[in-house]
Amino acid sequence: MKKTVSIYTFGCKMNQYESQAMAERLKDFEVSFSQEQADLFILNSCTVTSEAERKLRQLFRRLKVLNPDSKIIIVGCYSELSPEELTVLGADEVVGVKEKRDIHKYVARQLDRPDGVPQEAFFTVTSSIEGRTRAFLGIEDGCLNNCSYCSIRLARGSNVISKPIDIVRKEFEGLVRRGYKEIVLTGINIGYYGVDLDSSLTELLNELDGLDGNWRIRLGSLDPDTVDKSFLDLLADSSRIARHMHLSLQSGSDNVLKYMKRKYTISEYLRAVESARMVDPRFAFTTDLIAGFPGELDEDHMQTLRIIEEVNFLKVHVFRFSKRPGTEAAEMKDQIESGVKKVRAQQLIEAGAKSRERYLETHIGQTSKVLIEKTDSSTSRGFDEYYVPHIVNGRQSGFVNATVTNFESHKEGSDAELYCRSVVR
Repeated sequence: MKKTVSIYTFGCKMNQYESQAMAERLKDFEVSFSQEQADLFILNSCTVTSEAERKLRQLFRRLKVLNPDSKIIIVGCYSELSPEELTVLGADEVVGVKEKRDIHKYVARQLDRPDGVPQEAFFTVTSSIEGRTRAFLGIEDGCLNNCSYCSIRLARGSNVISKPIDIVRKEFEGLVRRGYKEIVLTGINIGYYGVDLDSSLTELLNELDGLDGNWRIRLGSLDPDTVDKSFLDLLADSSRIARHMHLSLQSGSDNVLKYMKRKYTISEYLRAVESARMVDPRFAFTTDLIAGFPGELDEDHMQTLRIIEEVNFLKVHVFRFSKRPGTEAAEMKDQIESGVKKVRAQQLIEAGAKSRERYLETHIGQTSKVLIEKTDSSTSRGFDEYYVPHIVNGRQSGFVNATVTNFESHKEGSDAELYCRSVVR
């Protein structure tokens, strides 16, 4: 009987992709995701906030109580930066970021099984942790930025390592052949794809855009300074690249952006937004914001609120500033008191909710191409090219053209979110 392995994933889409890739490298074992009973657990960790680390430690302790004889391997960014802390916690094996590709070796050692054959240097996948509709495809690792608050660059490295175009293409074609309709290109900073290969994200997208099949591409997180003319021209010409961009903002204040060592100003950010909406007025933007960065004044916070109102984001992800060991921001003066961060974060969340409502209003009466992901007896649900969630009439499948009639609150899990109610004619 095969030994059982359960993988838990914390953090970003890149981690989700790598969890799937690790699962596919463990063919000698029975692998599942987020199951609380197994012979061995792999916790794919994140270190972007102290809360992410706390949740991992909490899960570790719960799994140990439920499975006192099982082994636990912790991999990823938290492992890379704090291996001694996780060893003291009781992990049977602590594995860094680059060592994920050798996961079979570590699992085999813990479960007293043969090591298996050496693996390829680049992760590739044939299926998805997300189900049968959407798949993640990792195209690069590392980041050229030097943001003062970020621990991910310390874990992942300051050099970009891009997956060669021919490998990406082969992996992409394989996912399309297996029926995936939406491929999400992900990485630590995909805007820097190709700098180590004398190539670019635009060149990769041009290559993929010419492939056969009924599919679309969605892009992972980008920085404003990587949204250039050639990239925007490609967006204008392609019907297969989603009209949605996760464009990192972090703060609406130039002063705070300077403290953060971000590589753009607010005016440059807004120009990127304007340029994309010249391609398509409904172009959707999601973003991240940090509340209570060291030195952030009330006026800086108010400027961020004004930017939310001006851009009309589809969604705003808010994080309270968290000191990350080894970063400049952790040692900065003028740290913001916890209560102030809490209040500012809540104000940003509320502004983001109003922003989502204003943005969705622009879709009423408009027709979008919705990729159906779930169905019940009378309705279907999915996302369109703008990353807007839809509830449509009838049992549908694949891509459908749906016209928005209104939007309403819909509960998904423990959270309620605004969905478009749409009709397939």
